[in-house]
Amino acid sequence: MIIMRNFKVSRGYIGEHLIGIATDENGEDWYESQKNFQADSLKIVFNRDGVIISMSQKVAELWPGENSVAEVAAVDVPDGIDINGGWVFDGEKIVPRTYSDAEWQERAEAQRQSLLNAANAATSDWRTELQLDIISDDDKAALTKWMVYIKALKEIDLSSVTDETGYNSIAWPDVPA
Repeated sequence: MIIMRNFKVSRGYIGEHLIGIATDENGEDWYESQKNFQADSLKIVFNRDGVIISMSQKVAELWPGENSVAEVAAVDVPDGIDINGGWVFDGEKIVPRTYSDAEWQERAEAQRQSLLNAANAATSDWRTELQLDIISDDDKAALTKWMVYIKALKEIDLSSVTDETGYNSIAWPDVPA
């Protein structure tokens, strides 16, 4: 199986056409190397941390960018693999990603921010109506429920989230009806 590491990208011209040129750490050209990959294998693109960021059975569908590429036999591809950040190439095989304590906290903070963004989008018109003193009593009551929800989101202590169990046990408040 093939592993091409640490691509560098430059630009060049073919005639009048600007193209991207990618060469790995051994100076191997990406386009020239594609013919060496097996047709029935999975080709993966992974970043410096080994995290799989792209994959295809068709090598021509991939662009390595500033990353690395590996070929994995179809029989060695785990079930459920995706490119959402949960899988890594360890130099020999594809394995589930192990997150650090800081990464679990970042995921929890990102989830909180996503919920806050959705809440702010849901309440933006009501906030304007409230400032203009044209909000109905029903909308004002709904806005109050949403503001209680937003406050509850902001008060959640995520400092103890250090693993998947902690992440999955976060007691997010219920979204207002």
